[in-house]
Amino acid sequence: MADTVTVDPQALIASSGVAKNLAEEVAKPVKDALTSATTASGQLAGWSIAQGLGKIGSDWTAPLDALRKRLSDTSANLQANADAHAHNEQATAGAWSQQKTAQ
Repeated sequence: MADTVTVDPQALIASSGVAKNLAEEVAKPVKDALTSATTASGQLAGWSIAQGLGKIGSDWTAPLDALRKRLSDTSANLQANADAHAHNEQATAGAWSQQKTAQ
């Protein structure tokens, strides 16, 4: 007997919302941390730690932006999958209804 997969569009929608919220929630603290590191680097010019703080701001910007984008894309993809599954279920139900009335 083959394994079956059951898709719950509502669970996909809920997961989409979680991913969207994470993308939104991570944006501000990440921006604040990177700005603080860059600002501190400028204020500590001449100190040995200044270069490291500046490097945090420059080196981590792209990966953290990519993380936020990936979360946002995941949210959109989960929503699209939920919509597609809901559409398929409605189309299948409609096809069965038409066949039943044709008999």
